[in-house]
Amino acid sequence: MYHYPGAIHMHTRFSDGSGSVEDLACAARDAGLRWIIITDHDDLQAKRYEGWLHDVLVIAGHEITPPRNHFLALGIDRVIDNRLPPQEFIDQVYDAGGFGIIAHPDERVKNSFKDVYRWDDWGIDGPRDRNGRTVGIELWNLMSDWGEHLTRRNKEVIYFFPRLGISGPTAETLAWWDRLNMAGKRTFGIGGVDAHAFVRKTLWGRVEVFSYRWMFGTLTNYVVLPDRLPLDVAEATRTILNALAAGCSYFVNRLDGDCPALTFYAARGAAYWHPGDTADLRDGPLTFMVDVGCDAQVHLIHDGRILARGARLLRHSVMLPGVYRMEAYRRGMPWLYTNPVYVVGVGREVRGERVPTMA
Repeated sequence: MYHYPGAIHMHTRFSDGSGSVEDLACAARDAGLRWIIITDHDDLQAKRYEGWLHDVLVIAGHEITPPRNHFLALGIDRVIDNRLPPQEFIDQVYDAGGFGIIAHPDERVKNSFKDVYRWDDWGIDGPRDRNGRTVGIELWNLMSDWGEHLTRRNKEVIYFFPRLGISGPTAETLAWWDRLNMAGKRTFGIGGVDAHAFVRKTLWGRVEVFSYRWMFGTLTNYVVLPDRLPLDVAEATRTILNALAAGCSYFVNRLDGDCPALTFYAARGAAYWHPGDTADLRDGPLTFMVDVGCDAQVHLIHDGRILARGARLLRHSVMLPGVYRMEAYRRGMPWLYTNPVYVVGVGREVRGERVPTMA
């Protein structure tokens, strides 16, 4: 399998970021990324720059941004009206042949840095006609996480020591993600950087609130592919978007170490199932294999509950159907999250198995 690192959720000068598309591509290259997805607010001007730029594949979607209920719209060529109710704009994204990701769903804090951009109705979790189509949830938004911790007293401290203002996905978001997948609503998870490289005026001059280069070294999504990423722009773009939609990915907070070649799969004999795959128990139990390649506490999660634990390595056989995913922690802090492997019992239908691909 081939692992390609990239970043999702970022903004250029076409909305409220401080950099050009080329600035973002250069920063991504310097951070070791192979692809980025730009999501300017209600704007698709970055789309004309799609392609290989400084050896980074640039893909452009947009963020639908009403006052609350933000949604990353991917794989479409027109801007969806942000004045529509959430269910309506989601349906329009999917009717246009795209798919999307619910952004920073569990924001709770308003302060001098940000407002509350929460996803209000968690009963709205995808298109009305789901029919096996997948939806994403931004499980961890780096900029939102940091902003939630900001106060008047600590803003200088967590600016210079940002790791102090980062705590990981909320328990409520993870539980919602698990419930959706357990209900057969295929939902993939991502880590978003929400990079803007904001420039602020302070008493000591103009300050950049986290450069693109620094942000691209934090939450990194690895798509896991059976073959090398194509060089053709259209084919490479389809490959990345299809892998994300299918849940063939994991993400890691590189501030606490990288994991460029994670081992996480279910096996039986010579057959293997990776994140996004569906396996069945018809021919007997499956064995989950985990190796994160460094000192970390790993958890195998089954239907939202910890099934097994290990230190760096884990091997565990299963005989029950359900949704299996993996989390890892370093120095007690959230570090790595995989998308699920779906396991079904003998003679059971695979609910939500079909994953449409981008044309």
